[in-house]
Amino acid sequence: MDYKLTIIMSNYNQVDFIGTAIQSVLMQKTNFPFQLIITDDNSTKDDSIKVLKQYEKKYPDIIKVLYNKENGRYLKNILRAKAITKTPYFTLLDADDYWTDENYLQNAIDYLDSHTDKVIYARNVECLDESGKKWLFIPENIPDSDYTLEDYLKNKIVIPQTTGGVFRNVIFANGIPKIMADAVGTIHERSFEGDFDRFIMHIKYGGAHFENKVSGVYRVLSNGIWSRMNTFERHAIQAQTMVDYDEYFEYKHTDFFIKSAWHALQVAMDFIKNPQPNATFSNETQTAFFNALTECMKHPDLLIKKQSKPKKLKDKIRLKIYNHLHKKLKKKGFVE
Repeated sequence: MDYKLTIIMSNYNQVDFIGTAIQSVLMQKTNFPFQLIITDDNSTKDDSIKVLKQYEKKYPDIIKVLYNKENGRYLKNILRAKAITKTPYFTLLDADDYWTDENYLQNAIDYLDSHTDKVIYARNVECLDESGKKWLFIPENIPDSDYTLEDYLKNKIVIPQTTGGVFRNVIFANGIPKIMADAVGTIHERSFEGDFDRFIMHIKYGGAHFENKVSGVYRVLSNGIWSRMNTFERHAIQAQTMVDYDEYFEYKHTDFFIKSAWHALQVAMDFIKNPQPNATFSNETQTAFFNALTECMKHPDLLIKKQSKPKKLKDKIRLKIYNHLHKKLKKKGFVE
Protein backbone atom coordinates (compact mmCIF):
# COMPACT_ATOMS: atom_id res chain seq x y z
CA MET A 1 0.00 0.00 0.00
CA ASP A 2 1.21 3.50 -0.85
CA TYR A 3 1.14 5.09 2.61
CA LYS A 4 1.39 8.86 2.93
CA LEU A 5 2.14 9.03 6.67
CA THR A 6 3.91 6.82 9.19
CA ILE A 7 3.08 6.92 12.88
CA ILE A 8 5.94 5.61 15.02
CA MET A 9 5.19 4.26 18.48
CA SER A 10 7.84 3.05 20.91
CA ASN A 11 6.74 0.65 23.64
CA TYR A 12 8.39 -0.76 26.72
CA ASN A 13 6.11 -2.43 29.27
CA GLN A 14 3.20 -0.01 28.76
CA VAL A 15 0.39 -2.56 28.60
CA ASP A 16 -1.83 -0.34 30.79
CA PHE A 17 -1.78 2.46 28.22
CA ILE A 18 -0.85 1.15 24.79
CA GLY A 19 -4.37 0.04 23.89
CA THR A 20 -5.64 3.60 24.35
CA ALA A 21 -2.75 4.93 22.26
CA ILE A 22 -3.44 2.52 19.40
CA GLN A 23 -7.18 3.20 19.45
CA SER A 24 -6.50 6.94 19.19
CA VAL A 25 -4.55 6.20 16.00
CA LEU A 26 -7.26 3.96 14.56
CA MET A 27 -9.94 6.63 15.18
CA GLN A 28 -8.16 9.16 12.94
CA LYS A 29 -10.29 10.25 9.98
CA THR A 30 -8.13 10.77 6.88
CA ASN A 31 -8.51 10.69 3.10
CA PHE A 32 -5.07 9.05 2.79
CA PRO A 33 -3.67 5.71 3.98
CA PHE A 34 -1.29 5.66 6.94
CA GLN A 35 0.72 3.00 8.73
CA LEU A 36 1.51 2.51 12.40
CA ILE A 37 4.94 1.07 13.17
CA ILE A 38 5.25 -0.08 16.77
CA THR A 39 8.72 -0.93 17.97
CA ASP A 40 8.75 -2.92 21.22
CA ASP A 41 11.94 -2.80 23.29
CA ASN A 42 11.72 -6.36 24.62
CA SER A 43 8.77 -5.92 26.99
CA THR A 44 8.97 -8.88 29.38
CA LYS A 45 7.43 -7.43 32.55
CA ASP A 46 3.83 -7.29 31.29
CA ASP A 47 1.55 -8.55 28.50
CA SER A 48 2.51 -5.85 26.00
CA ILE A 49 3.62 -8.34 23.35
CA LYS A 50 0.39 -10.32 23.65
CA VAL A 51 -1.65 -7.14 23.12
CA LEU A 52 0.52 -6.01 20.21
CA LYS A 53 0.16 -9.34 18.42
CA GLN A 54 -3.62 -9.11 18.74
CA TYR A 55 -3.72 -5.65 17.17
CA GLU A 56 -1.24 -6.64 14.47
CA LYS A 57 -3.37 -9.62 13.51
CA LYS A 58 -6.59 -7.58 13.48
CA TYR A 59 -5.20 -4.62 11.47
CA PRO A 60 -2.48 -6.10 9.20
CA ASP A 61 -2.84 -3.33 6.60
CA ILE A 62 -2.20 -0.61 9.17
CA ILE A 63 -0.09 -2.00 12.02
CA LYS A 64 3.43 -3.39 11.80
CA VAL A 65 5.26 -4.40 14.99
CA LEU A 66 9.02 -4.68 15.37
CA TYR A 67 9.94 -7.01 18.23
CA ASN A 68 13.31 -6.55 19.93
CA LYS A 69 15.00 -9.67 21.29
CA GLU A 70 16.89 -7.58 23.84
CA ASN A 71 16.44 -4.18 25.47
CA GLY A 72 18.36 -1.50 23.56
CA ARG A 73 17.07 1.67 25.30
CA TYR A 74 14.91 4.30 23.66
CA LEU A 75 17.11 5.72 20.90
CA LYS A 76 18.18 2.38 19.45
CA ASN A 77 14.59 1.17 19.63
CA ILE A 78 13.06 4.20 17.90
CA LEU A 79 15.75 4.29 15.19
CA ARG A 80 14.67 0.83 14.07
CA ALA A 81 11.34 2.34 13.03
CA LYS A 82 12.79 5.55 11.62
CA ALA A 83 15.20 3.56 9.45
CA ILE A 84 12.27 2.02 7.53
CA THR A 85 10.12 5.16 7.46
CA LYS A 86 10.10 6.30 3.83
CA THR A 87 6.67 7.95 3.66
CA PRO A 88 6.43 11.67 2.78
CA TYR A 89 5.39 12.47 6.36
CA PHE A 90 5.78 10.95 9.82
CA THR A 91 4.81 11.54 13.42
CA LEU A 92 5.39 9.89 16.77
CA LEU A 93 3.02 8.88 19.53
CA ASP A 94 4.44 7.39 22.72
CA ALA A 95 2.70 4.26 23.97
CA ASP A 96 1.50 6.00 27.14
CA ASP A 97 -0.01 9.02 25.35
CA TYR A 98 -3.01 9.37 23.03
CA TRP A 99 -4.68 11.68 20.53
CA THR A 100 -8.07 13.22 21.23
CA ASP A 101 -8.74 15.06 17.95
CA GLU A 102 -9.89 12.60 15.28
CA ASN A 103 -9.03 15.11 12.54
CA TYR A 104 -5.53 15.87 13.81
CA LEU A 105 -3.59 13.94 11.17
CA GLN A 106 -5.79 15.16 8.31
CA ASN A 107 -5.37 18.79 9.39
CA ALA A 108 -1.61 18.36 9.66
CA ILE A 109 -1.15 16.81 6.23
CA ASP A 110 -3.53 19.29 4.58
CA TYR A 111 -1.41 22.10 5.96
CA LEU A 112 1.95 20.61 5.01
CA ASP A 113 0.71 19.68 1.53
CA SER A 114 -0.23 23.31 0.87
CA HIS A 115 2.81 24.90 2.56
CA THR A 116 5.87 23.30 1.02
CA ASP A 117 8.23 25.68 2.84
CA LYS A 118 7.19 24.13 6.17
CA VAL A 119 8.63 20.89 7.54
CA ILE A 120 6.77 20.89 10.88
CA TYR A 121 3.10 21.15 11.81
CA ALA A 122 2.79 21.58 15.57
CA ARG A 123 -0.12 21.56 18.00
CA ASN A 124 -0.55 21.93 21.75
CA VAL A 125 -1.25 18.99 24.07
CA GLU A 126 -2.89 18.51 27.44
CA CYS A 127 -0.69 17.15 30.23
CA LEU A 128 -2.13 14.59 32.64
CA ASP A 129 -0.34 13.43 35.78
CA GLU A 130 -0.98 10.35 37.89
CA SER A 131 -3.22 12.24 40.30
CA GLY A 132 -5.55 13.29 37.47
CA LYS A 133 -4.35 16.89 37.37
CA LYS A 134 -4.45 18.47 33.89
CA TRP A 135 -2.72 21.50 32.34
CA LEU A 136 -1.66 22.73 28.91
CA PHE A 137 1.88 21.94 27.77
CA ILE A 138 2.05 25.34 26.03
CA PRO A 139 0.21 28.30 27.65
CA GLU A 140 -3.11 29.18 26.01
CA ASN A 141 -2.01 32.80 25.47
CA ILE A 142 0.65 31.76 22.94
CA PRO A 143 -0.78 32.68 19.51
CA ASP A 144 -0.71 30.60 16.34
CA SER A 145 2.69 31.30 14.80
CA ASP A 146 5.20 30.44 12.11
CA TYR A 147 8.81 29.82 13.10
CA THR A 148 12.17 29.53 11.36
CA LEU A 149 15.66 28.54 12.44
CA GLU A 150 16.45 32.20 13.00
CA ASP A 151 13.58 32.44 15.49
CA TYR A 152 15.02 29.48 17.38
CA LEU A 153 18.46 31.09 17.48
CA LYS A 154 16.82 34.19 18.99
CA ASN A 155 14.92 32.07 21.57
CA LYS A 156 11.63 33.17 20.03
CA ILE A 157 9.97 29.82 19.50
CA VAL A 158 7.71 27.24 21.15
CA ILE A 159 8.53 23.55 20.87
CA PRO A 160 5.66 21.05 21.15
CA GLN A 161 5.58 17.76 22.99
CA THR A 162 5.77 14.57 20.90
CA THR A 163 1.97 14.11 20.81
CA GLY A 164 1.63 17.45 18.99
CA GLY A 165 4.10 17.27 16.09
CA VAL A 166 3.89 16.04 12.47
CA PHE A 167 6.99 16.22 10.24
CA ARG A 168 7.82 16.30 6.57
CA ASN A 169 10.20 13.35 6.12
CA VAL A 170 13.22 15.36 5.00
CA ILE A 171 15.72 13.42 7.14
CA PHE A 172 14.88 9.75 7.57
CA ALA A 173 13.78 9.22 3.97
CA ASN A 174 17.52 9.34 3.27
CA GLY A 175 18.49 7.04 6.15
CA ILE A 176 19.60 7.63 9.72
CA PRO A 177 22.05 10.55 10.03
CA LYS A 178 25.51 9.35 11.11
CA ILE A 179 25.54 11.64 14.16
CA MET A 180 22.39 9.89 15.43
CA ALA A 181 23.53 6.37 14.62
CA ASP A 182 26.87 6.99 16.33
CA ALA A 183 25.11 8.34 19.44
CA VAL A 184 23.56 4.98 20.37
CA GLY A 185 25.05 3.67 23.59
CA THR A 186 27.03 6.85 24.30
CA ILE A 187 26.58 10.05 26.34
CA HIS A 188 25.25 11.64 23.14
CA GLU A 189 22.23 9.34 23.10
CA ARG A 190 19.89 11.67 25.00
CA SER A 191 20.57 14.46 22.49
CA PHE A 192 18.63 12.67 19.77
CA GLU A 193 15.69 10.92 21.40
CA GLY A 194 13.19 13.54 22.54
CA ASP A 195 10.65 16.16 21.47
CA PHE A 196 13.26 18.88 21.38
CA ASP A 197 15.70 17.10 19.06
CA ARG A 198 13.13 16.21 16.42
CA PHE A 199 11.97 19.81 16.24
CA ILE A 200 15.47 21.31 16.08
CA MET A 201 16.82 18.74 13.62
CA HIS A 202 13.94 19.41 11.22
CA ILE A 203 13.85 23.20 11.48
CA LYS A 204 17.29 23.12 9.89
CA TYR A 205 15.48 22.24 6.65
CA GLY A 206 12.43 24.51 6.74
CA GLY A 207 9.86 26.37 8.78
CA ALA A 208 7.43 25.29 11.49
CA HIS A 209 3.77 26.17 11.92
CA PHE A 210 2.18 26.14 15.39
CA GLU A 211 -1.54 26.10 16.11
CA ASN A 212 -2.57 26.49 19.74
CA LYS A 213 -5.18 23.79 19.59
CA VAL A 214 -5.04 20.56 21.59
CA SER A 215 -4.24 17.41 19.62
CA GLY A 216 -4.01 14.90 22.44
CA VAL A 217 -2.88 13.96 25.94
CA TYR A 218 0.64 13.61 27.28
CA ARG A 219 0.85 11.49 30.42
CA VAL A 220 3.38 12.84 32.93
CA LEU A 221 4.48 9.68 34.75
CA SER A 222 6.79 9.66 37.76
CA ASN A 223 8.81 6.79 36.30
CA GLY A 224 9.40 8.53 32.96
CA ILE A 225 12.96 8.94 31.64
CA TRP A 226 12.94 12.72 32.13
CA SER A 227 10.78 12.76 35.25
CA ARG A 228 13.25 10.57 37.16
CA MET A 229 16.13 13.01 36.65
CA ASN A 230 17.06 15.75 39.13
CA THR A 231 18.03 19.30 38.15
CA PHE A 232 21.72 18.48 37.78
CA GLU A 233 21.07 15.50 35.52
CA ARG A 234 18.56 17.33 33.32
CA HIS A 235 20.85 20.30 32.76
CA ALA A 236 23.94 18.16 32.24
CA ILE A 237 22.06 16.35 29.47
CA GLN A 238 20.80 19.66 28.09
CA ALA A 239 24.36 21.06 28.00
CA GLN A 240 25.61 17.99 26.14
CA THR A 241 22.66 18.29 23.75
CA MET A 242 23.62 21.86 22.86
CA VAL A 243 27.20 20.76 22.19
CA ASP A 244 25.93 17.97 19.93
CA TYR A 245 23.65 20.36 18.05
CA ASP A 246 26.62 22.61 17.42
CA GLU A 247 28.13 19.69 15.51
CA TYR A 248 24.81 18.83 13.81
CA PHE A 249 24.57 22.40 12.49
CA GLU A 250 28.15 22.11 11.23
CA TYR A 251 29.46 24.70 13.72
CA LYS A 252 27.66 27.52 11.91
CA HIS A 253 25.95 28.73 15.11
CA THR A 254 28.59 27.96 17.73
CA ASP A 255 28.00 31.23 19.55
CA PHE A 256 24.37 30.27 20.26
CA PHE A 257 24.91 26.61 21.13
CA ILE A 258 27.96 27.04 23.36
CA LYS A 259 26.34 29.88 25.29
CA SER A 260 23.22 27.73 25.72
CA ALA A 261 25.35 24.83 26.93
CA TRP A 262 27.16 27.07 29.39
CA HIS A 263 23.88 28.39 30.79
CA ALA A 264 22.70 24.81 31.40
CA LEU A 265 26.01 23.95 33.09
CA GLN A 266 25.67 26.93 35.43
CA VAL A 267 22.24 25.69 36.56
CA ALA A 268 23.72 22.22 37.11
CA MET A 269 26.58 23.68 39.17
CA ASP A 270 24.16 25.72 41.28
CA PHE A 271 22.30 22.49 42.08
CA ILE A 272 25.54 20.85 43.24
CA LYS A 273 26.06 23.66 45.74
CA ASN A 274 22.65 23.03 47.32
CA PRO A 275 21.53 19.53 46.27
CA GLN A 276 18.20 18.03 47.21
CA PRO A 277 18.26 15.45 50.03
CA ASN A 278 19.45 12.05 48.79
CA ALA A 279 20.21 13.46 45.33
CA THR A 280 22.28 11.10 43.19
CA PHE A 281 24.11 11.70 39.93
CA SER A 282 24.34 8.89 37.39
CA ASN A 283 27.68 8.14 35.75
CA GLU A 284 26.09 8.99 32.40
CA THR A 285 25.07 12.49 33.44
CA GLN A 286 28.35 13.16 35.23
CA THR A 287 30.26 12.24 32.08
CA ALA A 288 27.93 14.42 29.99
CA PHE A 289 28.51 17.31 32.39
CA PHE A 290 32.32 17.12 32.19
CA ASN A 291 32.28 16.57 28.43
CA ALA A 292 30.07 19.62 27.85
CA LEU A 293 32.18 21.67 30.26
CA THR A 294 35.32 20.69 28.36
CA GLU A 295 33.78 21.75 25.05
CA CYS A 296 32.59 25.06 26.52
CA MET A 297 36.04 25.82 27.89
CA LYS A 298 37.41 25.70 24.36
CA HIS A 299 35.45 28.92 23.74
CA PRO A 300 36.26 31.26 26.66
CA ASP A 301 35.75 34.26 24.38
CA LEU A 302 32.07 33.28 24.05
CA LEU A 303 31.56 32.58 27.75
CA ILE A 304 33.26 35.63 29.25
CA LYS A 305 31.20 38.65 28.36
CA LYS A 306 33.01 41.79 27.34
CA GLN A 307 32.20 44.34 30.01
CA SER A 308 33.04 47.95 30.82
CA LYS A 309 36.35 48.88 32.44
CA PRO A 310 35.20 48.78 36.12
CA LYS A 311 34.22 45.11 35.76
CA LYS A 312 37.38 43.97 34.00
CA LEU A 313 38.79 42.39 37.14
CA LYS A 314 35.73 40.13 37.37
CA ASP A 315 36.42 38.90 33.84
CA LYS A 316 40.04 38.12 34.75
CA ILE A 317 38.95 36.15 37.81
CA ARG A 318 36.49 34.12 35.76
CA LEU A 319 39.16 33.35 33.19
CA LYS A 320 41.46 32.12 35.98
CA ILE A 321 38.69 29.82 37.17
CA TYR A 322 38.33 28.38 33.65
CA ASN A 323 42.07 27.81 33.41
CA HIS A 324 42.12 26.14 36.83
CA LEU A 325 39.26 23.83 35.87
CA HIS A 326 40.98 23.06 32.60
CA LYS A 327 44.13 21.88 34.40
CA LYS A 328 42.08 19.68 36.73
CA LEU A 329 40.13 18.15 33.85
CA LYS A 330 43.35 17.55 31.92
CA LYS A 331 44.76 15.55 34.82
CA LYS A 332 41.62 13.43 34.87
CA GLY A 333 41.82 12.81 31.15
CA PHE A 334 38.75 14.80 30.16
CA VAL A 335 40.81 17.30 28.15
CA GLU A 336 43.64 16.62 25.70
